[in-house]
Amino acid sequence: MREKKPIVGTIVGVFDGALDGLRAQLISRTRLGYTVKLLESKDAFRKGDTVHLSVAEFHIHKGEMTEP
Repeated sequence: MREKKPIVGTIVGVFDGALDGLRAQLISRTRLGYTVKLLESKDAFRKGDTVHLSVAEFHIHKGEMTEP
């Protein structure tokens, strides 16, 4: 069985810009948005922290949604 490639995106417009531009990996999708794991550290937020975001706050990188 083929292992799924992790879906990676960029955080925008959350916590008054505290996480803007950080890369994160999608963990799960819910009715309310996304749960992501931070791939970088910034200020009080550390690599590996889990954050809940709305759909508008997490932009999935192009090409990450398509299967080969």
